[in-house]
Amino acid sequence: MKQLGIRAHDLGTFDTISDLASEISLYGDSIPIQLALKKVLRNAPDAEDYSEQFIISVRDALNAKGAYVGVFGSYINPVHPDKAARDAELRKFENHLKYANLLGCPLVGTETGSFHPGNSYHSETASAKVLDIFYRSIERLLEAAVKYDAIIGIEAVSKQHTISTIPRMAALMEKFDSPHLRVIYDPANLVPWIGISEADGSVMGTPSFAAQKDFFCSALDAFGDKIAAIHVKDYKLNDQGIKVGDLTVGDGVLDWKFLFGELRRRNIEVPALLEDLTVSTLKETLALLSTY
Repeated sequence: MKQLGIRAHDLGTFDTISDLASEISLYGDSIPIQLALKKVLRNAPDAEDYSEQFIISVRDALNAKGAYVGVFGSYINPVHPDKAARDAELRKFENHLKYANLLGCPLVGTETGSFHPGNSYHSETASAKVLDIFYRSIERLLEAAVKYDAIIGIEAVSKQHTISTIPRMAALMEKFDSPHLRVIYDPANLVPWIGISEADGSVMGTPSFAAQKDFFCSALDAFGDKIAAIHVKDYKLNDQGIKVGDLTVGDGVLDWKFLFGELRRRNIEVPALLEDLTVSTLKETLALLSTY
């Protein structure tokens, strides 16, 4: 059974968690969310100021309306070129790990960062030097994850971030073979900037079924048993043949019906969280995806 949910801040920003929970309850009785407190809650405390009382109040307010956290979002840059800034980012993530189980969600999610201070594309991000920095950051975060019995969720982004391809993600999971490290699978993020290739290397605006099947299954074969959550959004190519990767599911070209069927066939049952959603059509989108 699919656990369809929502990235909470796509619904807007709210004065209280109770207000957010009430909004979430409009879309179902048991809804997982991705919760990035700073993005969704006005006047949210900084991570270093979290307290047990605050986290419990968040958890209880969500649970009272039938919502729960599927991913605790702490999206940082673990390869920031400035070491002091990088250490501050890692401390922020560690504090999310500290409170994750109290929130009711051991999974804390992040992307893998860029050597650009603003997290955008940098020509050195794919280098061995930056990959080594990333691995050392993961080693540090795993110590905290083990200490707090929490889980680090890693999300890849093509070209722009340190972990940018299916083989790089597979290598990461092989290097750190730990139950405290898992994958947040975002297929749209993993689509190369010029799109999904056909068997002969060409690229079409709408990839063939065979090309999409190969793209999805190569990821699931590589790390399917490590997936802890899935991000559901879409992409298309613009007039210059470059990926536009932040579309509401259904507004692009990904074959989500096939992917959901393949996940079911492989018994991968994890929260599937809509990103870049359109609120005005959210109920219809959730209803359609529930049939896949």
